[in-house]
Formats: sequence, structure tokens, C-alpha cells
Amino acid sequence: MKKLFFTICLLLAVVLGTAQNSSSNIALGTYIPYEMAEVPAAARQILETKLGQMVTKNGISDVSYNSRFIITPNVSVMNKDVIGSAPPKIALNLDITLYIGDGVNGTLYTSKSFNVKGVGSNETKAYIAAIKNMRTNGEDVQLFVTEGKQKIIDFFNDNCELIQKEANTLANQNRFEEALGLLVNVPVSSTCYDKVGKSLKTMYQKTIDRDCEMQLAEATAIWTANQDLAAANEAGAILASIEPSSSCYPKVKSLFSKIESRVKTLSDRPWEYKLKVLDANIEIAKGAQSVLMAYAKNQPNTVMYNIRGWY
Repeated sequence: MKKLFFTICLLLAVVLGTAQNSSSNIALGTYIPYEMAEVPAAARQILETKLGQMVTKNGISDVSYNSRFIITPNVSVMNKDVIGSAPPKIALNLDITLYIGDGVNGTLYTSKSFNVKGVGSNETKAYIAAIKNMRTNGEDVQLFVTEGKQKIIDFFNDNCELIQKEANTLANQNRFEEALGLLVNVPVSSTCYDKVGKSLKTMYQKTIDRDCEMQLAEATAIWTANQDLAAANEAGAILASIEPSSSCYPKVKSLFSKIESRVKTLSDRPWEYKLKVLDANIEIAKGAQSVLMAYAKNQPNTVMYNIRGWY
């Protein structure tokens, strides 16, 4: 089996504002292949939106960025006719086949076909009209997505030991966000979920402890170099982003207090920055997702999918 490093990409869904399903936290990417160049760009965008709706309506997080597990389409034109109206219109009859699978190792899990028709004043509008007629819900669609969901759960069940081993290897290389990403996306409904709980907590703590030291050092350097309002605001923004459960947080509070006191002497306005407050009710998984948001925002969309043989 291929190395599991791509699984970190599942976490990037959080950055895009997609909602995780609370019962399964399974993420599925919508991927429109470059080979569909004959489908107009505007129609491809509508199709991607449709796939996202199909996924979220059936209890999975819609990921449009760097997901390992994907839902991807293939569009075939069955008929194309010109309707002799005034003005003439284009009528398209399309077969759209959807595929769910592991886009990294190339394993196809399930597929489903739709026949849709659309009419428009030009070919692009005919494509859009047809794609809009594709259903995103219904018993057959639910069965299709559910089958894909179960295959994803099976992946984590079957590879739990390898996932934990890969996470430990990444952590030993100080690649804590990637290690955390592997663990936080293990589905709640999988047998692997309880097994990674302790490792997830440890990896989360290591990540925020390292980040705390780095951010504190950065804020300290900024403030030491120039103790004016601009430096205070720059340092304050950094300190305000540090997780309160990190090990160096007492030092963070100390520096914050010093800067806050200085700001009072420089300005008669209240300082706009506040430190995070520890919330004991926040789950480790939620905290991990929050920590990884900043990391994910700076990561390129680099996953190259393997869908050879799917159609």
C-alpha cells in the first residue's frame, strides 16, 4: 500500500469552511478531471457544486481541496441536436457517471450513472441546463454515497496500524501538523477511532507546544526591536492566536501584560487584542482542527489523483 502521507490533505476541508458530519467526520473531495476539457468551464463549475451538494446531503463533508477520497465525474454526450426555433437552440442528452474512490492509490469504490437533458441558446447553456437537472438526493443516490462512505471507513479499519505508524514517523520528523492530520480524520464510526485517541491527544499537545515557543519567540523579537504601537499590534496579533493549553502559555501571558501596560502609556484607547481563554469543554479533535487551519491555508493544492481504469 502506498505511503499514507496524503491523508493530511483531508484536514484542509476545515479551512474551506466545510462542515464535518458529527457522527462520522468523513471527508470526500469533489474532483473535476482535466480530461473533461470539452465541458465548458461554467458547466464544470456547476457540476462541481452539484457533487458537493450530493455529498453534504448524504452526511459527508464536502472537500474541494486536496482530499484523498474523491467523487469525480465522467460526462459523455449521447446526442446533440439543433432545435430550429428562432433563434435556434442546442439540445444535449448527457450521460454523467460519478465515481467514488481512493484518488491516491487508485482504488475505485463505487459508481453511478445519470442521464440528463438540457436545452440552451448555446452549447454552454445547454450543458448547464442538463447538469442542473442531475439529482443530488433520492434513495439510489443515498445508496451510492453510503457505499462509498463504508469503503472509506473500511480503509481506516484495515490500515489503522499503518496510520498510527506513519503519524509517529511524521512526528519524529517534527512534521506535527501532518501527523495530527492523519489522526484527526479517522472516522468516529470506524474501529480505529478509539485506538488513535491517545495518540491524537499527544500529537495535539506536541503541535501547540512547538507553535507556542515559535510564536512567543517571534512576538518577543518584534516587541524588543521597537516598543511602539505598531510593534505592539503586530506582537499582540501573534500572541492572541496562541492556544491557552500550550506549555509556554504562562510566558505568553507575561509578555502580553507587559505590552498591554506599555500600550496604555502610549495611547488612551483600549488595546484591541485579547488572549484566548482556555475552554475545557473543547474536544481535542476540535482544537486540532482549529490549530491546523493556519497551517492548511499556506499549503499548495498538489495532490495528483490516480483514476486510471475508473472509466
